[in-house]
Amino acid sequence: MADAAPAKALFIYYKVDPAHAPAFENAVRQMQTALRRSHEDLTARLWIRADAKAPAPTWMETYEHPEGVSVLLATLIELAAQDLPAGQIGDRHVEMFTNID
Repeated sequence: MADAAPAKALFIYYKVDPAHAPAFENAVRQMQTALRRSHEDLTARLWIRADAKAPAPTWMETYEHPEGVSVLLATLIELAAQDLPAGQIGDRHVEMFTNID
């Protein structure tokens, strides 16, 4: 039996204007709920940098799946994010990491 491919996780970070934070957070959470419903066993989390003293804190979305986040799923996540409301400052920085355990 061959070893399984290492699981990949998706990390997406960006800045959010505090004036738009409540509406933006609600929209991201709705997006993540819809993604979890359409992709069984997907774990989606929303993070904010706790020590942020900048006027616009950094937020991070994370996505993990027991079989790894495929290129197709990563593309679907980015397509879903296109419907998010105003409030994000700058680009979404998307990074894929591989579990080395």
